[in-house]
Amino acid sequence: MDTMKTKVLKKTIIDEAAQALLAAAPAGSRVILFGSHARGLAREDSDLDFLVVEPGTVNRFTESVRLRKSVDQALGSIVQPVDVIVTDKERFIRNATVPNTLAYEAATYGRVYEGEKEILSHGTADSN
Repeated sequence: MDTMKTKVLKKTIIDEAAQALLAAAPAGSRVILFGSHARGLAREDSDLDFLVVEPGTVNRFTESVRLRKSVDQALGSIVQPVDVIVTDKERFIRNATVPNTLAYEAATYGRVYEGEKEILSHGTADSN
């Protein structure tokens, strides 16, 4: 498969995974693609890294597992490694300006999905 087709296919997979996360996450959540795909440095074998920022989360690990299952169901037979990390809005805002934190990486280089579309590519550390 040529590089252009691979990029288009990967973008479709990313969008489907992000939409699955948004559908499964509580209302008011944001989904942020971060890591190599957000930075444009992904290789063919790179995984997808998502940070889900929820209005409030009781158990981040349990919620991460639950959301990951929604991605697996949405992608069906497509084999795509996906990491889903969950945090709450307060923690995200607190850490978004602290270098070397996951929140900083996502806020600085991430692609934000909210509602039914990608709304921002980079600079996501606002308090909305």
